[in-house]
Amino acid sequence: MLSREKDQVMHQGLASVEEEFDEGVGQALASLTEIGTVYLSEKKEVEAQSTVASIKEIGKAAALQGMENAAVNAIRSLERMLQYAMEQNMEGTTVRVLLSFGTIGKTAAEQQLETVAKLAASVLGKSGNTAAFLNRERETIAVAIGLGEIGKAVARMKFSDASENTAMCVSCLGDTGKLAAQKSLEEAAVGVEIMLEEIAAAAMQENLQSEVRNIASSIEEVGKSAEQEDMESAVFQATSALQTIMSNAGSRYLHETSIAAKIALESFNELDIINDETRIRKIEEIRKMMRALWADSK
Repeated sequence: MLSREKDQVMHQGLASVEEEFDEGVGQALASLTEIGTVYLSEKKEVEAQSTVASIKEIGKAAALQGMENAAVNAIRSLERMLQYAMEQNMEGTTVRVLLSFGTIGKTAAEQQLETVAKLAASVLGKSGNTAAFLNRERETIAVAIGLGEIGKAVARMKFSDASENTAMCVSCLGDTGKLAAQKSLEEAAVGVEIMLEEIAAAAMQENLQSEVRNIASSIEEVGKSAEQEDMESAVFQATSALQTIMSNAGSRYLHETSIAAKIALESFNELDIINDETRIRKIEEIRKMMRALWADSK
Protein backbone atom coordinates (compact mmCIF):
# COMPACT_ATOMS: atom_id res chain seq x y z
CA MET A 1 0.00 0.00 0.00
CA LEU A 2 2.76 2.42 0.98
CA SER A 3 4.72 1.49 -2.15
CA ARG A 4 1.86 2.50 -4.44
CA GLU A 5 1.37 5.71 -2.46
CA LYS A 6 5.11 6.46 -2.70
CA ASP A 7 5.05 6.16 -6.49
CA GLN A 8 2.01 8.41 -6.75
CA VAL A 9 3.55 11.04 -4.49
CA MET A 10 6.83 10.98 -6.44
CA HIS A 11 4.99 11.56 -9.73
CA GLN A 12 3.04 14.39 -8.12
CA GLY A 13 6.30 15.92 -6.91
CA LEU A 14 7.89 15.72 -10.35
CA ALA A 15 4.74 17.18 -11.93
CA SER A 16 4.90 20.05 -9.46
CA VAL A 17 8.50 20.67 -10.47
CA GLU A 18 7.48 20.87 -14.12
CA GLU A 19 4.79 23.37 -13.14
CA GLU A 20 7.28 25.24 -10.90
CA PHE A 21 4.79 24.84 -8.07
CA ASP A 22 6.92 25.08 -4.90
CA GLU A 23 4.12 24.23 -2.50
CA GLY A 24 3.28 21.06 -4.40
CA VAL A 25 6.92 19.96 -4.34
CA GLY A 26 7.11 20.65 -0.62
CA GLN A 27 4.01 18.59 0.08
CA ALA A 28 5.36 15.68 -1.96
CA LEU A 29 8.70 15.77 -0.17
CA ALA A 30 7.03 15.88 3.24
CA SER A 31 4.89 12.85 2.35
CA LEU A 32 7.85 10.90 1.01
CA THR A 33 9.85 11.66 4.15
CA GLU A 34 7.04 10.32 6.33
CA ILE A 35 6.76 7.19 4.20
CA GLY A 36 10.51 6.71 4.31
CA THR A 37 10.72 7.01 8.09
CA VAL A 38 8.00 4.37 8.42
CA TYR A 39 10.03 2.01 6.25
CA LEU A 40 13.14 2.72 8.31
CA SER A 41 11.33 2.12 11.60
CA GLU A 42 10.16 -1.23 10.21
CA LYS A 43 13.69 -2.08 8.99
CA LYS A 44 12.49 -2.32 5.38
CA GLU A 45 15.74 -1.24 3.77
CA VAL A 46 14.87 -1.92 0.12
CA GLU A 47 11.74 0.18 0.40
CA ALA A 48 13.57 2.89 2.34
CA GLN A 49 16.25 3.11 -0.34
CA SER A 50 13.56 3.39 -3.01
CA THR A 51 12.05 6.32 -1.10
CA VAL A 52 15.46 7.99 -0.87
CA ALA A 53 15.78 7.61 -4.64
CA SER A 54 12.39 9.30 -5.11
CA ILE A 55 13.38 12.28 -2.95
CA LYS A 56 16.69 12.52 -4.80
CA GLU A 57 14.95 12.54 -8.19
CA ILE A 58 12.66 15.36 -7.11
CA GLY A 59 15.60 17.32 -5.70
CA LYS A 60 17.63 16.81 -8.86
CA ALA A 61 14.69 17.81 -11.07
CA ALA A 62 14.13 20.91 -8.94
CA ALA A 63 17.80 21.89 -9.30
CA LEU A 64 17.63 21.41 -13.07
CA GLN A 65 14.54 23.61 -13.12
CA GLY A 66 16.32 26.29 -11.09
CA MET A 67 13.92 25.89 -8.16
CA GLU A 68 16.26 26.72 -5.30
CA ASN A 69 13.75 26.42 -2.44
CA ALA A 70 12.50 23.04 -3.67
CA ALA A 71 16.05 21.69 -3.99
CA VAL A 72 16.83 22.90 -0.46
CA ASN A 73 13.69 21.17 0.82
CA ALA A 74 14.82 17.94 -0.82
CA ILE A 75 18.14 18.16 1.01
CA ARG A 76 16.31 18.80 4.29
CA SER A 77 14.09 15.76 3.66
CA LEU A 78 17.15 13.63 3.02
CA GLU A 79 18.68 14.92 6.26
CA ARG A 80 15.73 13.52 8.19
CA MET A 81 16.10 10.20 6.39
CA LEU A 82 19.82 10.21 7.19
CA GLN A 83 19.17 10.71 10.89
CA TYR A 84 16.71 7.80 11.04
CA ALA A 85 18.91 5.53 8.92
CA MET A 86 21.93 6.13 11.15
CA GLU A 87 19.88 5.56 14.29
CA GLN A 88 18.70 2.24 12.84
CA ASN A 89 22.26 1.31 11.74
CA MET A 90 21.03 0.79 8.18
CA GLU A 91 24.26 1.33 6.30
CA GLY A 92 22.88 0.72 2.82
CA THR A 93 20.26 3.43 3.19
CA THR A 94 22.70 5.82 4.86
CA VAL A 95 25.11 5.44 1.94
CA ARG A 96 22.27 6.09 -0.53
CA VAL A 97 21.30 9.27 1.27
CA LEU A 98 24.87 10.55 1.38
CA LEU A 99 25.35 9.92 -2.33
CA SER A 100 22.03 11.66 -2.99
CA PHE A 101 23.37 14.83 -1.37
CA GLY A 102 26.21 14.61 -3.86
CA THR A 103 23.84 14.20 -6.81
CA ILE A 104 21.68 17.16 -5.87
CA GLY A 105 24.68 19.33 -4.96
CA LYS A 106 26.48 18.51 -8.22
CA THR A 107 23.38 19.26 -10.28
CA ALA A 108 22.83 22.50 -8.36
CA ALA A 109 26.42 23.59 -8.98
CA GLU A 110 26.01 22.94 -12.69
CA GLN A 111 22.88 25.11 -12.66
CA GLN A 112 24.74 27.83 -10.72
CA LEU A 113 22.54 27.40 -7.64
CA GLU A 114 25.33 28.34 -5.23
CA THR A 115 23.25 28.15 -2.05
CA VAL A 116 22.04 24.62 -2.77
CA ALA A 117 25.52 23.38 -3.68
CA LYS A 118 26.93 24.94 -0.51
CA LEU A 119 24.21 23.39 1.66
CA ALA A 120 24.76 19.93 0.20
CA ALA A 121 28.52 20.23 0.78
CA SER A 122 28.00 21.47 4.34
CA VAL A 123 25.69 18.57 5.22
CA LEU A 124 28.16 16.10 3.72
CA GLY A 125 31.02 17.67 5.65
CA LYS A 126 29.25 17.22 8.97
CA SER A 127 28.20 13.70 8.01
CA GLY A 128 31.76 12.79 7.06
CA ASN A 129 33.11 13.77 10.45
CA THR A 130 30.35 11.79 12.17
CA ALA A 131 30.83 8.70 10.00
CA ALA A 132 34.60 8.69 10.46
CA PHE A 133 34.31 9.27 14.21
CA LEU A 134 31.95 6.27 14.44
CA ASN A 135 34.33 4.12 12.33
CA ARG A 136 31.77 3.76 9.53
CA GLU A 137 34.12 3.44 6.61
CA ARG A 138 31.67 2.84 3.77
CA GLU A 139 29.65 5.87 4.83
CA THR A 140 32.82 7.96 5.03
CA ILE A 141 33.70 6.89 1.50
CA ALA A 142 30.21 7.90 0.31
CA VAL A 143 30.77 11.35 1.84
CA ALA A 144 34.09 11.64 0.02
CA ILE A 145 32.43 10.77 -3.30
CA GLY A 146 29.62 13.28 -2.79
CA LEU A 147 31.94 16.11 -1.78
CA GLY A 148 34.29 15.29 -4.62
CA GLU A 149 31.54 15.37 -7.24
CA ILE A 150 30.23 18.70 -5.94
CA GLY A 151 33.77 20.09 -5.75
CA LYS A 152 34.57 19.13 -9.34
CA ALA A 153 31.32 20.65 -10.62
CA VAL A 154 31.87 23.87 -8.68
CA ALA A 155 35.46 24.20 -9.90
CA ARG A 156 34.24 24.10 -13.50
CA MET A 157 31.61 26.82 -13.03
CA LYS A 158 32.01 30.57 -13.40
CA PHE A 159 29.66 31.93 -10.74
CA SER A 160 30.71 34.38 -8.07
CA ASP A 161 30.91 31.93 -5.17
CA ALA A 162 32.88 29.28 -7.07
CA SER A 163 36.08 29.72 -5.08
CA GLU A 164 34.19 29.80 -1.76
CA ASN A 165 32.25 26.64 -2.58
CA THR A 166 35.37 24.88 -3.86
CA ALA A 167 37.17 25.83 -0.66
CA MET A 168 34.30 24.42 1.41
CA CYS A 169 34.41 21.07 -0.40
CA VAL A 170 38.19 20.89 -0.06
CA SER A 171 38.09 21.86 3.62
CA CYS A 172 35.38 19.30 4.41
CA LEU A 173 37.24 16.59 2.52
CA GLY A 174 40.46 17.44 4.34
CA ASP A 175 38.81 17.28 7.76
CA THR A 176 37.09 13.98 6.96
CA GLY A 177 40.28 12.53 5.50
CA LYS A 178 42.40 13.43 8.51
CA LEU A 179 39.86 11.94 10.92
CA ALA A 180 39.56 8.81 8.75
CA ALA A 181 43.34 8.41 8.88
CA GLN A 182 43.41 8.92 12.66
CA LYS A 183 40.70 6.24 12.96
CA SER A 184 42.74 3.87 10.73
CA LEU A 185 40.07 3.89 8.02
CA GLU A 186 42.59 3.50 5.23
CA GLU A 187 40.20 3.00 2.32
CA ALA A 188 38.29 6.12 3.34
CA ALA A 189 41.51 8.14 3.64
CA VAL A 190 42.58 6.97 0.18
CA GLY A 191 39.11 7.82 -1.13
CA VAL A 192 39.38 11.37 0.18
CA GLU A 193 42.79 11.78 -1.44
CA ILE A 194 41.47 10.47 -4.75
CA MET A 195 38.62 12.98 -4.76
CA LEU A 196 40.93 15.84 -3.78
CA GLU A 197 43.19 14.93 -6.71
CA GLU A 198 40.20 14.91 -9.07
CA ILE A 199 39.04 18.34 -7.84
CA ALA A 200 42.59 19.60 -8.36
CA ALA A 201 42.50 18.38 -11.96
CA ALA A 202 39.22 20.23 -12.58
CA ALA A 203 40.53 23.37 -10.87
CA MET A 204 43.73 23.35 -12.93
CA GLN A 205 41.66 23.25 -16.11
CA GLU A 206 40.21 26.58 -14.97
CA ASN A 207 43.60 27.93 -13.82
CA LEU A 208 42.41 28.21 -10.22
CA GLN A 209 45.85 28.40 -8.63
CA SER A 210 44.79 29.33 -5.11
CA GLU A 211 42.28 26.49 -4.96
CA VAL A 212 44.82 23.94 -6.18
CA ARG A 213 47.36 25.11 -3.59
CA ASN A 214 44.73 24.57 -0.89
CA ILE A 215 44.05 21.10 -2.26
CA ALA A 216 47.76 20.24 -2.19
CA SER A 217 47.86 21.36 1.44
CA SER A 218 44.83 19.20 2.32
CA ILE A 219 46.32 16.16 0.60
CA GLU A 220 49.54 16.69 2.54
CA GLU A 221 47.65 16.90 5.85
CA VAL A 222 45.68 13.71 5.16
CA GLY A 223 48.84 11.95 4.03
CA LYS A 224 50.81 13.02 7.11
CA SER A 225 47.99 11.78 9.37
CA ALA A 226 48.09 8.48 7.50
CA GLU A 227 51.88 8.35 7.87
CA GLN A 228 51.53 8.58 11.65
CA GLU A 229 49.23 5.54 11.54
CA ASP A 230 51.55 3.56 9.20
CA MET A 231 48.87 3.43 6.49
CA GLU A 232 51.09 2.79 3.49
CA SER A 233 48.45 2.93 0.75
CA ALA A 234 47.06 6.26 1.98
CA VAL A 235 50.56 7.74 2.23
CA PHE A 236 51.43 6.48 -1.23
CA GLN A 237 48.23 7.93 -2.71
CA ALA A 238 48.97 11.30 -1.10
CA THR A 239 52.47 11.43 -2.57
CA SER A 240 51.24 10.18 -5.94
CA ALA A 241 48.52 12.86 -6.05
CA LEU A 242 51.04 15.58 -5.12
CA GLN A 243 53.41 14.38 -7.84
CA THR A 244 50.59 14.54 -10.39
CA ILE A 245 49.58 18.05 -9.29
CA MET A 246 53.21 19.21 -9.38
CA SER A 247 53.71 17.85 -12.89
CA ASN A 248 50.40 19.01 -14.36
CA ALA A 249 50.63 22.46 -12.78
CA GLY A 250 54.14 22.87 -14.21
CA SER A 251 53.01 21.91 -17.70
CA ARG A 252 50.21 24.50 -17.47
CA TYR A 253 52.66 27.20 -16.30
CA LEU A 254 50.98 27.35 -12.88
CA HIS A 255 54.37 27.76 -11.29
CA GLU A 256 53.26 28.80 -7.79
CA THR A 257 50.97 25.78 -7.59
CA SER A 258 53.69 23.45 -8.84
CA ILE A 259 56.10 24.78 -6.21
CA ALA A 260 53.49 24.37 -3.45
CA ALA A 261 52.91 20.74 -4.44
CA LYS A 262 56.68 20.13 -4.55
CA ILE A 263 57.13 21.54 -1.05
CA ALA A 264 54.26 19.40 0.25
CA LEU A 265 55.77 16.34 -1.42
CA GLU A 266 59.15 16.94 0.20
CA SER A 267 57.59 16.63 3.66
CA PHE A 268 57.23 12.87 3.13
CA ASN A 269 59.81 10.18 3.63
CA GLU A 270 61.38 9.24 0.28
CA LEU A 271 60.55 5.59 0.91
CA ASP A 272 56.84 6.48 0.78
CA ILE A 273 57.19 7.72 -2.79
CA ILE A 274 58.63 4.51 -4.27
CA ASN A 275 56.21 2.77 -6.64
CA ASP A 276 54.84 -0.49 -5.30
CA GLU A 277 52.58 -2.76 -7.37
CA THR A 278 50.60 -3.89 -4.34
CA ARG A 279 49.84 -0.33 -3.27
CA ILE A 280 48.93 0.71 -6.82
CA ARG A 281 46.60 -2.26 -7.20
CA LYS A 282 44.89 -1.56 -3.87
CA ILE A 283 44.33 2.10 -4.75
CA GLU A 284 42.89 1.16 -8.15
CA GLU A 285 40.49 -1.26 -6.45
CA ILE A 286 39.31 1.55 -4.16
CA ARG A 287 38.95 3.88 -7.14
CA LYS A 288 36.86 1.30 -9.04
CA MET A 289 34.67 0.68 -5.99
CA MET A 290 34.02 4.41 -5.64
CA ARG A 291 33.15 4.79 -9.32
CA ALA A 292 30.75 1.86 -9.08
CA LEU A 293 29.07 3.34 -6.00
CA TRP A 294 28.61 6.70 -7.74
CA ALA A 295 27.36 5.12 -11.00
CA ASP A 296 24.89 2.97 -9.07
CA SER A 297 23.55 6.01 -7.22
CA LYS A 298 22.69 8.03 -10.34
